[in-house]
Amino acid sequence: MSKVQAIVHRAPSIKYQPRSKRYYFDVGIGSVCLSGKDTGGAYCLIEASLAAGIGVPRHTHTREDEAYYVISGELEVIVGDEVFVLKAGDSLMAPRDIPHQLRNSGITTNHYLLGFSPSGFEGFVMATALPAPDNAVAPTERQLQVEEPSLAVQNVHKLATEYGILFG
Repeated sequence: MSKVQAIVHRAPSIKYQPRSKRYYFDVGIGSVCLSGKDTGGAYCLIEASLAAGIGVPRHTHTREDEAYYVISGELEVIVGDEVFVLKAGDSLMAPRDIPHQLRNSGITTNHYLLGFSPSGFEGFVMATALPAPDNAVAPTERQLQVEEPSLAVQNVHKLATEYGILFG
């Protein structure tokens, strides 16, 4: 082996989860399908949905790369200055240290997968998450304006900094 040691991530065991518990994540709804604990820290996998017109503001991940895969609907992702409108079956990689933002640019609720490598982002997501009932759907703009945000969501910028996420 060379002087540079390769870090090999290995899943500690088989992980089967027939249906993940769903949570409200700030402006969307979703679940953590696989955490770093499940993948030996290599990555985490999150499924999410946003209502039409809802988005996540411009931010930068300093610790992980982010990948998107759209299952249904549309997802507009701006990476740096490039705009991508993803539709069902489309995927995109947003490398760490490049500002990006996303929003549902379609007319119906979307559904997509997010992969983060290495893992760690799921800790931030769960720090701001609130349990959602089984029949819950992605919150609309009106619902987000009417409902009082949780203390975790009110402190999202402080929490983000602890996870290497910068807004703006």
